[in-house]
Amino acid sequence: MAGRPTYEIGATWNSEHNTDVKLNVSVGDKHFRIDLFTANFEANPKLLKEYLLHVERSDPTYIPPSLEELDNDEFFVYTLQVAGDELVPVPRDVNPDSRLVGVLLPASKTLDKSTLLVYRPNDIHVRLNDDAVALPTNPRKVYIKGKHVCFFKQILAGDVGMTVTELATYTKINAAKLGEDVRVSRLLGVVEDEHTSRIVGLLLSYIDCENMTLSCAAQAGERTSHDKWLKQITHSLKELHHEARQIVWGDAKPDNVLIGVHDDAYLVDFGGGYTNGWVDKELMNTQEGDLQGLQRIAAYLAGLSV
Repeated sequence: MAGRPTYEIGATWNSEHNTDVKLNVSVGDKHFRIDLFTANFEANPKLLKEYLLHVERSDPTYIPPSLEELDNDEFFVYTLQVAGDELVPVPRDVNPDSRLVGVLLPASKTLDKSTLLVYRPNDIHVRLNDDAVALPTNPRKVYIKGKHVCFFKQILAGDVGMTVTELATYTKINAAKLGEDVRVSRLLGVVEDEHTSRIVGLLLSYIDCENMTLSCAAQAGERTSHDKWLKQITHSLKELHHEARQIVWGDAKPDNVLIGVHDDAYLVDFGGGYTNGWVDKELMNTQEGDLQGLQRIAAYLAGLSV
């Protein structure tokens, strides 16, 4: 009987502007990033055709460097070059600054550590299943100091505006002391790299949803479930918009609603912005935009119930 694999292949990332690709592979506690450049394949038309076919079929998702990269050197970057009819791995020299994750907040937006819990990467633990062969490249369910479960939202370099907006909104949510009937994610703390002072992630309340968004759940859900979810979303949004709070959801759409294992709908992602077809650009980050998104979510659910 063959032994189980000793590696885990993560998702891939590419751009709509070119066909270059980044692969992520984990082996034990080591993370390999393989940068594939279309130009490297041009010397062999057959390999180039095969490569472009794989790129066309892929449905990539960006996976940023993992937490483990912040505290050790077990991170390696390679590329592939054509040698005749073979592909040869070649190490890439990467500027250490290009591996930085997270953001530096503006001086005017520094963290209020008197009201916000701040943790270090070493405080955040990941529990592996018995059949796991490698550390996850992008951990989601994590534990604070091995005890308190939460959702880890990794912050990408450059996401300064989104992070500032999200921290401000979650601060308002926490201060509002909303009841449990207001089903929204809550901020439990942030993860800050002590060496760079960069915010590398947010620690949010863990919603046990088995990665089920409203978009997915609605396809299989019954009319009664649709009505229940819409009522919950409407109630939560009304409480956020209350004149005493004035909290904006932001990017209102089905993909920013999670359906928990107990069939309840939770609003998530308070970083602002808009998505075409759900909120018009001129209404983004406003209560009017939230209400427009809600109206379109209601129409979306109604269309599935016909």
